[in-house]
Amino acid sequence: MIESIHINNYALIDKTEIGLEKGFSVITGETGAGKSILLGAIALTLGQRADVSALMNREKKCVAEIVYQVKGYPLEAWFEANELDYSDEVVVRREVTPEGKSRCFINDTPVSNRLLKELGGFLIDIHSQHQSLLIGQPEYQTEILDVFCGNGELRSIYRQHYDKRKKKLIELETLKEKAFEAAREEDYLKFRFSQLEGANLKPGEKEELEAELTVLSNAETIKTNFGHLTYQLRDAENAVIPVLKNCKNTIASLRKVVKEAEDYEGRLQSVLLELKDIADDAEGRAESVGLDPRRIETVNARLSEIYDLMLKYKAEGVEELLAVKAGIIDKLNGIQNSTEEIEKLTREIQETEEQMHTLSLQIRESRKKGKGRLEEEMRKLLQELGIRHACFEVLITPVEAFLPTGTDEVRFLFAANKNQQPGEIAKVASGGEISRVMLSLKYILSKNKQLPVIVFDEIDTGLSGEVAHRMAQMMQEMATRMQVISISHLPQIAAAGNCHFKVYKEDHSEHTVSRIRKLAPEERVKEIAGMISGSEISAAALEAAKNLLNFKF
Repeated sequence: MIESIHINNYALIDKTEIGLEKGFSVITGETGAGKSILLGAIALTLGQRADVSALMNREKKCVAEIVYQVKGYPLEAWFEANELDYSDEVVVRREVTPEGKSRCFINDTPVSNRLLKELGGFLIDIHSQHQSLLIGQPEYQTEILDVFCGNGELRSIYRQHYDKRKKKLIELETLKEKAFEAAREEDYLKFRFSQLEGANLKPGEKEELEAELTVLSNAETIKTNFGHLTYQLRDAENAVIPVLKNCKNTIASLRKVVKEAEDYEGRLQSVLLELKDIADDAEGRAESVGLDPRRIETVNARLSEIYDLMLKYKAEGVEELLAVKAGIIDKLNGIQNSTEEIEKLTREIQETEEQMHTLSLQIRESRKKGKGRLEEEMRKLLQELGIRHACFEVLITPVEAFLPTGTDEVRFLFAANKNQQPGEIAKVASGGEISRVMLSLKYILSKNKQLPVIVFDEIDTGLSGEVAHRMAQMMQEMATRMQVISISHLPQIAAAGNCHFKVYKEDHSEHTVSRIRKLAPEERVKEIAGMISGSEISAAALEAAKNLLNFKF
């Protein structure tokens, strides 16, 4: 239930705070006094659109805050799922700054507008003229029937499957689009792969071939120069090696005379060994280099093939060409994998649809069992509300597609007169009849749906007499199960509440403000008498008001 409402700087309300009680509260006041403004401020806390034009003072922020008592309602799991601190007293606040920015809070924790709306759906139901329009929508009618039939759990499971299927259908469509594009490219990818695979490329091959070609292209020079090196070191008339060998022998003869001679001899011996190795290697290298024009042609051809591939694939070397080849392999594998993924996803969707079909049949069966009871209760209530020949039918039509609510389309048909063919409520019912239909539905649902608060915004428009008394009685009965707040112009409704608030205007020097206050018992008599007779309150009106307040419904 709502414990208190605090509003600051909203439309004609500069500042107001009211405390509400359990049971049935009524709000009355003249047209234009600000009753709709009060509902607008409450709607802010339910996530409705925030408009800076609603600020009374454009230099200050607007604040709308409601304190709920939710003990006994299963909200702990929702708070935990949304990482919010739970308490039996829930404070919901909405702030709108002069710049038009909006902030939402639940128990002083900043939240998104979406969460505010979601929580509001668990806490309060505001019935207004706008909501009466919903009665013409099949989705709303389906929701009412399912609440009446107790299909909440089945619907929840079905909706989980529905959302999962919807997500998988989007994934499947995306996969198919990618597979289609890939299939168009597959032949080209296979050609490119075949070209690179046929080239039989090896890492480092280009560098090795380039080095070999350099040697082959300079074979004669290499052979000549290495041969000359060998000749100068070993075979010439004054070759280096024989000369150094004589030097070594000369130094060796001084071993007994000069102490350092043995060291010189050893160092010369090392140089001789190194030079012999160089001479032998140069001789072998000269012999190994051959003049092979065919090999040059082969290497040039292979390098040309590699260079052509590098140019075609915009690669810097063989390694990059191999990377391109690996990428093509991945794409070709991806095409094959996407086909398998499509088949897997299609099977999963089919399995989900089978589960949805089974659940939808269970929901349909429950609807069929419950529709007769709903029809009978609605006919009885509508007759009590003055529509003596009321006919109310629930039409359940199976459909082929999976809807968010199952595989049925639900429509409420209504007729107010004898021998009148029942038709869609929105098309055949008057405004007063729609109000009575909605009240009857809310009355029935209050027995099946656990909701802390329901607000009726002038649902009694156009009604009077015994019908108004029965409507008041229904609201009182609903108030035994939830907190009921009714904004009304009918004295019968106003007298039925256990708590009465009046909305009125006050004129100040610079502006007009809207006020709301709780009426004392004697003030209620006067207020209701005024609703009966107008501004000139007669003794008869006062007596009638007292009778209404003492009336036992």
